[in-house]
Amino acid sequence: MRVPPRVRSLLVIPALVLGSVALVFISFEVAFRVKDALYPVELSPIVEPHPIRGWQARTRYHFSGMKKDAENRGYTVEIITDENGFRAFGDPDADACRVFCIGDSFTFAEDADQSETYYAVAGKILDLNMFAYGTQGYGTLQEYFVLDEWLDRIKPDIVVWQFCRNDFINNSAELTRQSAKGQCHVDQPYLSEDGVIEYLNPGHGPLCRLLKHIPSRLFYSLAYRMDNRNGIPAMEHTIENTVERQGLEYPPFRRAVAATDRIFAMVRDRCGDIPVIAFNTDSREPYASAFTKICSKYTLPEIRDISRAIETAARNGETVYAGDGLHWNGAGHTLCGTLLAEALRPLCSK
Repeated sequence: MRVPPRVRSLLVIPALVLGSVALVFISFEVAFRVKDALYPVELSPIVEPHPIRGWQARTRYHFSGMKKDAENRGYTVEIITDENGFRAFGDPDADACRVFCIGDSFTFAEDADQSETYYAVAGKILDLNMFAYGTQGYGTLQEYFVLDEWLDRIKPDIVVWQFCRNDFINNSAELTRQSAKGQCHVDQPYLSEDGVIEYLNPGHGPLCRLLKHIPSRLFYSLAYRMDNRNGIPAMEHTIENTVERQGLEYPPFRRAVAATDRIFAMVRDRCGDIPVIAFNTDSREPYASAFTKICSKYTLPEIRDISRAIETAARNGETVYAGDGLHWNGAGHTLCGTLLAEALRPLCSK
């Protein structure tokens, strides 16, 4: 059956329009995929992608140069990580007491020299066999993955868990998305209320979630830009302000504490009879009380003198903080390491 010329001409126009739209879409899709392949997102100079944890401490990293302390005074540091991102990796076969320190950016310690990190100081005082892994921006579940991967290889006599108040925020995707104090917009693990590990991206809003099953880099890029059109919240609107006003009365923070509690139950179970001691890097509320309660619940001795000593030293005019006013410089790490050694001494002498 022949199609009448008039009908044929009417079909040609929509076909040309659809073909043009498809060609434009394919061109943009290819362009976005090529861009992503040639210019992957640089997370940070000190981290790199990891398939399970989202990111990890940069492996074989070496920095030797100047840093600034909180008084804007310069000092030199050398930072070295091994092929697995550890800043300290002792000898698993040595007889000395093996101590495995796990944490976030405080344990990565980019403002302290190799000889001044808290674990280097404690190790030198007690002649310990130290292992230390920390990564910028890590939450407790990511740290648990480090523990799970390395516990049976290192076979530590003691595990030291370094905690920071922002770990509660990092353990919640909904709080992380509303924080002005650090977001990493890649898929990362979170522990759901029913104990399932799920991978979420804090940069994903409703549009990204709606289109997540459509394999288009163009659509994803447009959705991501729309979801984040207002940028990261300003400091005066960061969610930490609400958390610190309302504490556990604020449901999202209460859920974050509950998630952290469940992760520490996993830590306690994974370590079995291996002693786990913990310390918090500061005593700010409501985070400190919530962490102390978790430590008590799972029989994790908490070294509360560390945060108190560093905050007291700062009030007394000692420069214990790095240029960001949050992380410790070498002096802060030395103070922490000295107190950590006191807590480890009776455990390592057994």
